[in-house]
Amino acid sequence: MKLIQTFLHRYSNAPKRAIRAIAFVDYEHWYYSYQNLYGIRPNLSSWRKELEETYQLLDIMVFGDFTHSPINQELNKIRETTNTIIETWHSGSKKDMTDFIMVDYLYQTAFQQNGPDSYILFTGDGHFQPVTKFITQQQKKEVVIYGVRGAFSSQLKASASRSIEYPYPNDLTRRYYEMIIQNFDYVSDKNINPTFLKTVEAVAEHNHVSQEAIHAALQEMVDKGYAYQREVPVAFNRKIKIICADWDRLHEDGLWDPDTA
Repeated sequence: MKLIQTFLHRYSNAPKRAIRAIAFVDYEHWYYSYQNLYGIRPNLSSWRKELEETYQLLDIMVFGDFTHSPINQELNKIRETTNTIIETWHSGSKKDMTDFIMVDYLYQTAFQQNGPDSYILFTGDGHFQPVTKFITQQQKKEVVIYGVRGAFSSQLKASASRSIEYPYPNDLTRRYYEMIIQNFDYVSDKNINPTFLKTVEAVAEHNHVSQEAIHAALQEMVDKGYAYQREVPVAFNRKIKIICADWDRLHEDGLWDPDTA
């Protein structure tokens, strides 16, 4: 309660040039859904920049149980974007407390004077439907909910003023490109003949991503000229078709930087 009162007071006399908003992030939803469905990790910094294009962002409050690996490795990255991290682990409790604690903070904020004009949530759990309805219907405030595509409650979407699904398709495709380019770079100085399908298998296994997703991304890279196939001789006068990166084209389009590779 004191934490909420402090930052609301701090911004109560702020200029009214933009919609005042507070963001509440269920980081476990974002992190585990991204990992399990897409093999990628959240980019909180990029999300904050997106929000700041529209809102006067009072704070980003990140909730989660960070006592276990590998999610605890996210803390340093989170602190680069916000210092408001609410650890939800409770000794002796086997329940996932993140949802309950985050809902409690939402209700506390809703009852404070000089509260935000908009509430931004990043979660996909239907448990947030009642508090979302309360804020939109009783408080007459906007609630914008971000959630992970494929792990986003349809009832929660319907209760929000607006709902937005992450990751955006273009962002996801670019991340898959990065995985494939990393593999190209890895095999470039090794005695390996990477075929199209072997590359798909290696990238998918290393990054815990579906082969279908990597296959589609690599084929798109070929179609766009970022990668190409050529025949090379192997034993017994045989030839195989390998996949190669067009490093110049990747560099021209900002997908690869030789100085940081």
